[in-house]
Amino acid sequence: MNGWSNFKYNYFKMTDDPQERSSIELEFKADNQFFAYGVAFSKGGLLEEWLYKTGSRNDTMIFERKRNDDSWDNTIAPQFLKDEGGQFLKFLIDGTPTKGTFLSEYIKRNGKGIDAIKSARKWFENLNIIFPNTHRTDFPFRVVNDTQFRTIMRELLNYFGTGISDLRRVESKPEELGIPDEIRQKIEESLEGKGSETGVVIHNENRFIFAEKDKSKNLKWHELKTIHKKEGSSSDYIFEMFEESDGTSRLFDFIPMLIDMRANDAVYVIDEVDRSLHPMLTLKLLEMYNSLLRSDSQMQLICTTHESNLLSTAPIRQDEVWFVEKDKRGESHLSSLCEYKPRENVQKGYLNGRYGAIPFFGELNNIHWDDAKQE
Repeated sequence: MNGWSNFKYNYFKMTDDPQERSSIELEFKADNQFFAYGVAFSKGGLLEEWLYKTGSRNDTMIFERKRNDDSWDNTIAPQFLKDEGGQFLKFLIDGTPTKGTFLSEYIKRNGKGIDAIKSARKWFENLNIIFPNTHRTDFPFRVVNDTQFRTIMRELLNYFGTGISDLRRVESKPEELGIPDEIRQKIEESLEGKGSETGVVIHNENRFIFAEKDKSKNLKWHELKTIHKKEGSSSDYIFEMFEESDGTSRLFDFIPMLIDMRANDAVYVIDEVDRSLHPMLTLKLLEMYNSLLRSDSQMQLICTTHESNLLSTAPIRQDEVWFVEKDKRGESHLSSLCEYKPRENVQKGYLNGRYGAIPFFGELNNIHWDDAKQE
């Protein structure tokens, strides 16, 4: 969206022609309108870019860009070029860098007259993606500085049965935190000249570490730790973050997500939502998201999972379930559960192969165990 980088290009490798054109298009809803934004590219860079307003009957072009060797053929819908700002819009799109996108250039250069571009760009800026190894570094500051956020965080940690009663920031020495000297020096340099009560949070080996300046502008180091209690005792039992389970660690991403979605119409994508989580906890997570939905909600949660139990237990409609299946050419294809019009237990039908998207294993007899050399 921000532009092209040759270092980030990942082409489809199961082909004899790595220069083959690829394209990505996303359809989304923003400001009560539906849009389709896409780009086409090859290893040589961007080839096309387009934005359409989509409807039930027809689609309306907002702008299109098509690369022709070293030049671009650019088109903006005529209705945006009629007034005095039209000439500047033409200048903007023609001046978009070869490796850049007009979607970003319009915002960067303070373009005016095409609200659809602002709506589309805003949607992308509010898109949040959580990978299995993602670690949010914003929530530790909010735990310390936002009393309401900390209260809800604590209540949800209790709701999900983590055993954590509270979160606490504890002062530490940098050498005790295992921070390499090079990283510590860079952090100190980044805060040099900054005002008081400013800082950063870093994630290091499942530890959330604060580096911040106090009111006297002295650099202080703290670590976020969890507090556990047990029945019959008033003592606080302090745990390191890395002592918590992988499932609990993932909740430190998911709970701030739920709090955000409660307050804002955010869009989240979670890769492998079930990873390290008990099936019942994954179900509760989806049920809680479902409870946040309102009739006018614009929020959305998109998950990938291998947990087939969710097909029968999760509060999701058939049109919200999509299967991904890889063919013999190594290409992945999407199909909707609605296409199959299931009348049976969906999980059972899936595991029996009715909807595809399940692994097919070879024959154990083809594994030459006896030929393997013994160490």
